[in-house]
Amino acid sequence: MQRRDFIFEAFATVGFFARPSSFFDLTLASGGCCVQEHLLPSQLRFPDLAQYDEAQHPLLAGHFEEGLRVLIPAVKERPGIVPYTIAAIYLRLERYEEGIPFALQACRDIPGDVRFRWMLRTLMLHAGRPESKIPEEFRLRIPAGDHSRFQFSDVTNNSGAGRFALGRGASWGDSDNDGREDILVGAERAPFCLFHNRGDGTFEDVADRLGLHDPVGLGCYASQFIDYDNDGFQDAFLTSNGWGGGGRLFLFHNEGGKRFIDVTEASGLGAPVNAFGASWADYDNDGRLDLAVAAGIVDPDGGDRIRLYHNEGNGKFREVGDQAGLTQKARWISLCWGDYDGDGRQDLLAASFDAGPFLFRNLGDGRFEDVSFKAGIRTECAAYTPEFFDFDNDGKLDAFVSTYPSAYLKVEDMIEGNLGRPTPRPQRQLLFRNNGDGTFRNISEEAGITGWYGGMSSQVGDFDNDGFDEITIGTGNPALDWTEPKPLFRNNGKGQFTDIAQSAGLIHFGMLHGTALADYDNSGNLSLFGSFGGFYWGTRESTKLYRNLGSGDASLEVRLIGTRSNRDAIGAKVSAVAGRHRIHKWVNGGNGFGVVNSKIVHIGLGREQKVDLLEVLWPSGLRQSFRRIPAGQRIEITEGKKSLRPLVKFANGLHFV
Repeated sequence: MQRRDFIFEAFATVGFFARPSSFFDLTLASGGCCVQEHLLPSQLRFPDLAQYDEAQHPLLAGHFEEGLRVLIPAVKERPGIVPYTIAAIYLRLERYEEGIPFALQACRDIPGDVRFRWMLRTLMLHAGRPESKIPEEFRLRIPAGDHSRFQFSDVTNNSGAGRFALGRGASWGDSDNDGREDILVGAERAPFCLFHNRGDGTFEDVADRLGLHDPVGLGCYASQFIDYDNDGFQDAFLTSNGWGGGGRLFLFHNEGGKRFIDVTEASGLGAPVNAFGASWADYDNDGRLDLAVAAGIVDPDGGDRIRLYHNEGNGKFREVGDQAGLTQKARWISLCWGDYDGDGRQDLLAASFDAGPFLFRNLGDGRFEDVSFKAGIRTECAAYTPEFFDFDNDGKLDAFVSTYPSAYLKVEDMIEGNLGRPTPRPQRQLLFRNNGDGTFRNISEEAGITGWYGGMSSQVGDFDNDGFDEITIGTGNPALDWTEPKPLFRNNGKGQFTDIAQSAGLIHFGMLHGTALADYDNSGNLSLFGSFGGFYWGTRESTKLYRNLGSGDASLEVRLIGTRSNRDAIGAKVSAVAGRHRIHKWVNGGNGFGVVNSKIVHIGLGREQKVDLLEVLWPSGLRQSFRRIPAGQRIEITEGKKSLRPLVKFANGLHFV
């Protein structure tokens, strides 16, 4: 590593470290994750990689107050770098106002250092101050984003949905069948969290009271609500310690919405596995949800294979990945299911950090074929998270895969990229259009998704209710001065995407992992919950709930209840004809960074006030159709029933918080 880390520079100046810099540089500049090949034998004294690194480096361990005591008196000893380090510490403490004077001092000390001006801008925006208040000589020229038709409002504090932690996956689901979406939240080395939706715009953490306990203290990565036994109640599934090693799975059965019981061992999911993302689908169409789990990220011998757990229907799962042909070894991070070729069987899209995206076609006999190359999906890159979605509403599932530009890990590169520097093609995010013949075409460049993004998570959804899904990327890096904005790409319906994040109010420069969507306030708009935070104690951040105030366009939401199909209706396709528009959505059982969005299907209708024709294709193969459904409401459709049931009329304009 040629560039010594800024934190080491600052503390070496004032004698804070008595250790060599080489490993310190490595853990920060490499992203602090895939570095097992560099571990020292003493790492074996610690349960996982995170605790080893933290023992070596005080700021990774979050010893910020100690750092401030050392650095503030020495602010003149090393102009620029010491005040910059202090500003970064205040950013990590989320004490933005206190960091601004030190960022200003760093800029005055060395006006030409782009890192210092970027830090000043970051602190100002987080503190709610406009960029116009930055002294003109220190302002950066940021390419203007597109205009947003809707606005996010950060309601975290008033809603009670905030938690300061090492954020991981998140999931929306109605855990007690009261008609309101709750949030299951995961974090590294922290208790499980279940935010119960009180119905007035506020949430209460009830995990401990309901029995959602972590018996080993690892915390979790994937955090998912799913009804695995078709009893009508959302169970909780979580994975743990994908980066650190020594991980396992957790499965909690929902006992009628009153408590959760740990059934991990009894269900056959108790074997150790360093698990990351996960996704659920009924891959053999027997009416029961099966489970795929990404593994191998910390395996030093080329990774591991994907785990596939078949639901036996008696509360137990059987691991069948090897015999199913999922034998490809890689450092898998996340995956998702979807029927990309329309043959009625769920296929598997998986992202690996070392080998890029893979596509496994379901052959219908319990086996899968790796069709990555012939389908046009195979691209060697550091892939993170995948989503299947139909961005152009042609009735075929397209795919998005977030990627991480591992060759560009310096803060200066990230900043220059956000200032408009072109990004090399191998480092770009991946948008694949389904050609309809079993193949895909990479259209990222022609779609306008060409910027520099350290993608660590992603999500898709129709935020402005125009009928076309947007794409958002959760960016970040464990380096303590890494401050990267979160892009939100508006889909104009003509194959073009433009970043509207800042004008939409999605202003955050932390590390975003679990990104989950739901209409939690019955407004007819999709809101966003973000599980922020990194791998080390020093990278803890607050979760965020961004309430969507709406664009003025209409929507219809559909809750599906399977009878012959799995009860959650995972894999069902919903098509709506409204005026001249035809919109296609699928019920998904997990994507992104081990998350599950609300399984209520959200259909943006633009200015249309009714759906002329609504069609449901169930996983069982049953087709149902309904006509002339008014917009502005949520309805329920049960598989096989000829009538639908109105559930909620949307509270447009109602502000809970």
